[in-house]
Amino acid sequence: MRWPMDAPVLAKLTNKHLMLLWVVIPACLFIFSLVVIAIIAQHALEKRAGNDILSTVKFIDTILDDASGTAEDALALLGRPCGEVVEQLRMMGVKNTMVRTVNLIHDDEVYCGTVPLTTHRQLIPHSASDSSSLPSIHFRSGTRLFPNLAVIILHKYRGNDGVSAIIDTQYMSYMMNIVGTDNQVMVIIGDQFLSPLGKLAPVSAMAKEYIAVSGHSHKYPYKLQVNISRHRFIDDLIDTYGVIVLFSVVVSIVTSLLIRNWLKTLTSIRSSMAQGLKRNEFEAFFQPVMDAGNDCCTGVEILARWNHPTDGVVSPEVFIPLAEESGLIVPLTRQLMRQVAEVVAKTPVYWRENLHIAVNISAIHLLNRRIVDDCREFLRSVQGKNVQLLLELTERQSIEINDVTLEVLSALQEIGVRIGIDDFGTGYSGLSYLSKMNIDFLKLDKSFIAMIELESATKIIVDVVIDLAQKLNMQVIAEGVEHLHQKQYLLDKKVIFQQGFLFSKPLPIAQFQHYFNQTN
Repeated sequence: MRWPMDAPVLAKLTNKHLMLLWVVIPACLFIFSLVVIAIIAQHALEKRAGNDILSTVKFIDTILDDASGTAEDALALLGRPCGEVVEQLRMMGVKNTMVRTVNLIHDDEVYCGTVPLTTHRQLIPHSASDSSSLPSIHFRSGTRLFPNLAVIILHKYRGNDGVSAIIDTQYMSYMMNIVGTDNQVMVIIGDQFLSPLGKLAPVSAMAKEYIAVSGHSHKYPYKLQVNISRHRFIDDLIDTYGVIVLFSVVVSIVTSLLIRNWLKTLTSIRSSMAQGLKRNEFEAFFQPVMDAGNDCCTGVEILARWNHPTDGVVSPEVFIPLAEESGLIVPLTRQLMRQVAEVVAKTPVYWRENLHIAVNISAIHLLNRRIVDDCREFLRSVQGKNVQLLLELTERQSIEINDVTLEVLSALQEIGVRIGIDDFGTGYSGLSYLSKMNIDFLKLDKSFIAMIELESATKIIVDVVIDLAQKLNMQVIAEGVEHLHQKQYLLDKKVIFQQGFLFSKPLPIAQFQHYFNQTN
């Protein structure tokens, strides 16, 4: 008999230690979604900061381009007396609103200008050997007239002479505040930086925030940096993605409740099953196995039915896989075997020939010799009743072929128990099982029998399996026979032993005895 493969998966979750899954899985789900949202939020913030930097670079480059052009014009005035050129310098400052003043320099000293610096000496000494056509820039704390307002000094030199254009940062700071509405954009030149408030500070004093995005100008030696604090990041995360975070919380809570109820239900089934074994709620049903050639019953397959006191009949599709995964299949099998042995020992029915009784076992039964003791006790109980015991290995779990498994199988066969593979070809079994485990018979699954209804191209699979078993001197039992032409087809293939609804459904012991008397 074969059960759906999804039921064992459900049964695995019934272990009491796995009840924590109702907490762990939703927590992992929420953490994963939160991490994904945080990554998306951080990427969005970094992209926004990058756009702010690009906009600010364009603005500052425009200011420096104008100042550089003004300085270039002022280079033509070098060497002339200050009185002759001071008015032209003043007009240059008027024409360019961002340039506060233009100064002429000789030997690193300002000798002519409209607005004097705090000192006449230049901040960075210059020599004729490092003359360059590219302007140099650096910060200064201010001019003599406006000492608290930071300025940028742009230098252009020609030999030992040069021009310095003093650039007002007030509008620059204003622009930095507009562009960086959400983020603070800072300008870095050398070892100093200008904050959006127009204050100068050393770079070493710049706070290290959670996210730092930087960019630089390709025309002038300065760079911009945007620092985003963890607090700012969390605020943005809540403002922008708060609804999604809330939705993740709700999904996690709902998932937690569903898993909790699910596991409670399954655990309840496992607990009820353990109690049911103690209360003998499981009943053995007999599925007749026929000698189809003579139309007589020659054996039975023992099937478990659970009569729950409140839920009624529980489907084997639920409790059989659950029993296998939880280990309860061992006491359940033992209980069924004792029940069948007791019934067979007391029945007045005379088995004219060997009546083979097939009991399903799983991989867990082969882990130790307990099944050998159970079978020996069964055979002792039915001694004298002309009974042959068969064990059908189900394929829901893979059977590890090792010394213990082979020893158990050998011990079973030594006491007269025959070993077969249930539903051969539909689960884990293969040729390695047949070659190493000394199998006595194969049971064809009903899915193979159903192929007899199909075209000959598919039907050939049935023929191959039957032919393989017969060449290996194994007996074949076909289950799921529902139509006369299936019966006849199997008989033509010398498959004598058949079971299915064509002959009878599984029967309780009293009905089976009546059925046996009628057919035999």
